[in-house]
Amino acid sequence: MLFFINLFFKFSLLQKIIIWQNKYPNGLFLTIVCVLLIINSCSNFDRKTDEFREILHLKADIIDINEIIAPDFMTLKGNNLVISSSRSTPNMLYAYSTPLLEFKVDFGTQGQGPGEIKSFPMFCESPGSDDLYVWGYSPVTIKKISISENGEVGYKGEITLKRYEAFNNMTIIGDSVFVFYLPDNMTVKICDLVNNKERTITLSKDDHHQSYFYSNRGYIATNESKLVYSYLFKKQIDIYDLFTLKLKTRISDEKKYPKPTPGDFSSLTYHYVGLYASEKYFYALYRGGKWEAGDQSSLFLEVYDYDGNQIMKYSFDINPSLFVVDERNGKIYGFNEEYEDNLLRYNIKH
Repeated sequence: MLFFINLFFKFSLLQKIIIWQNKYPNGLFLTIVCVLLIINSCSNFDRKTDEFREILHLKADIIDINEIIAPDFMTLKGNNLVISSSRSTPNMLYAYSTPLLEFKVDFGTQGQGPGEIKSFPMFCESPGSDDLYVWGYSPVTIKKISISENGEVGYKGEITLKRYEAFNNMTIIGDSVFVFYLPDNMTVKICDLVNNKERTITLSKDDHHQSYFYSNRGYIATNESKLVYSYLFKKQIDIYDLFTLKLKTRISDEKKYPKPTPGDFSSLTYHYVGLYASEKYFYALYRGGKWEAGDQSSLFLEVYDYDGNQIMKYSFDINPSLFVVDERNGKIYGFNEEYEDNLLRYNIKH
């Protein structure tokens, strides 16, 4: 049996059949071929390694900001870096021009009145669109907002969701597909808003109820055709076809990692701690070690295309805890809690 398993992963399907034909009599050979075909159909995805040939070190430009206390989330829309800050008042949304990061406008008043943000605002990424999508005006409402070059804010409509869920890592595609992650359930949902249908990707849970410590916990990011899942507690990234939901590529060091001990933060080894998707590439922020408050040990940003091919790996002089990538201007914009009155800007090349 061990020989059979090793054979499956080492050789192509044709090679496997030839080897087994020479090794076993006809009846057993036909049985084995059938089994191989079944297993191969269930494991039909590419396997990629995570070894990069080059690491480029990035030095941050430190940009002073006076308008906000601290960012919760950031996103790119057109020529704007937009930041949500729930601790800033009276407004919680702030736009800065790119690539200079000059303050442009603030909006999104916190409150319980009509048109006010009633919860902390979160962004829905919207690949292919320069419109800003904001959740938080109500538990089931996503507002569609435009920001002009001169800083005028326009409200273009809203999307009403069927029900509230604990939305994370949200994406809206063409005002018709809503993708989000439910880490407590280890589920990714892809909702057809036009036809009122849902599809899911479900990962296995550990045998306990402390969801932060689930060994398959991670992040998702989505472009218009692919969905990327990066794992928090192991060095693995899975790339799915967004329409078929089939796993297309797995990037992994293929090591076995111990499962986190529920409730014991000191036992945790963090791997991918952030994820960002653009049209051509995705960017996975990697730690590969313990993490405590104020820890400034090195993070790396791994860049891949959607076939899982390695593009570039970056290191930082100042680690970003939040980041977005402006491929048009060749920049990364980020934030680090130790530099609470600043934004960070890095020049990239790949």
